[in-house]
Amino acid sequence: MKFSSKGGVHLHTTYSDGTGNIPQIACDAKKAGLDWIVITDHNNLAGLHNGEEGWHDGIAVIIGAEISPKNSDHYLALNIKKEIPASLSPEEIINEVKAQGGIGFVAHPDENACRKNSYPPLRWSDWNLRGFDGIEIWNYMSDWGDNYNPKFNIYNLFARHQMLKGPTNNVMKWWDELNQENNHVVPALGSLDAHAFKVSFLKVFPYHDTLKTITNYIFHEKELSLDFDETKKQVLTALKAGNNIIVNRIWTKGQDKFCFNVISGKQKTIAGGKTSLDDSSELMIKLPQKARIKLINNGNTVLEQETEFLEVKGLVPGKYRFEAYFKNKPWIFSNPIICE
Repeated sequence: MKFSSKGGVHLHTTYSDGTGNIPQIACDAKKAGLDWIVITDHNNLAGLHNGEEGWHDGIAVIIGAEISPKNSDHYLALNIKKEIPASLSPEEIINEVKAQGGIGFVAHPDENACRKNSYPPLRWSDWNLRGFDGIEIWNYMSDWGDNYNPKFNIYNLFARHQMLKGPTNNVMKWWDELNQENNHVVPALGSLDAHAFKVSFLKVFPYHDTLKTITNYIFHEKELSLDFDETKKQVLTALKAGNNIIVNRIWTKGQDKFCFNVISGKQKTIAGGKTSLDDSSELMIKLPQKARIKLINNGNTVLEQETEFLEVKGLVPGKYRFEAYFKNKPWIFSNPIICE
């Protein structure tokens, strides 16, 4: 893929419990260097119905919904046209999203049930249920909420980006298991869950700041179209296929040159893709700066190295993905490449 773009997923507006409207958030997304965003207000598509999906100051604003039962089982529904009741069972919600031709991701499935604060964890209750398209493996506000200790309130707010721990071991194990059950890629998202909460006269976790953190870099054959409907299709098709890597841009320092490919002859395969191995096949990872890279095949770490460039030959069949840690901080998580 010759082109890439980057966007923020899982944003709340004044149509639910966020504090910014869609034009304001799009303006902040532009300042944060993004190309597109996905709005997912709780249990409503008000922005869609009000004609606010589309281009806003050069940012493609795609509107979905977070279907939000009261205590658990939240579900990101993209490309739907009608609201889906939160009173339905998780299985019914999954099926209704599919019936509308939508794409569904399990939201923050593994929030910590033993938090040191009063924010209730909203977990996914049945990890044996199937039928969803993918899962959110890393959610900014879930990560922060899991690690927030009211005894260190001021520190936790000012060091909010540095205190992120990354996807939980449980959710990564589940994600690898899901991929082992399927002959296709079960895609992962990184998300923000941004609300820009107001506390007294202060706005904490402001959109413009949060939008600079957990980002989905998607890869596509053509540049993003000037036609919004085509751009929306490009973004959603890539996310559904897993043609993305998840990057916490706090550690990227404005550098955007990422590469994760398996090259066999003249064929170059990206995250979410499938390739047939031959004697020439090699896996290549390029990062903008040195980091600890973990290469994982079928859920098992096969190589770990501190580098900014990794080239691996002698590949065996399986699903390869990688993780990168900058100064031991979670930085990058790729979707898998299928090698046969």
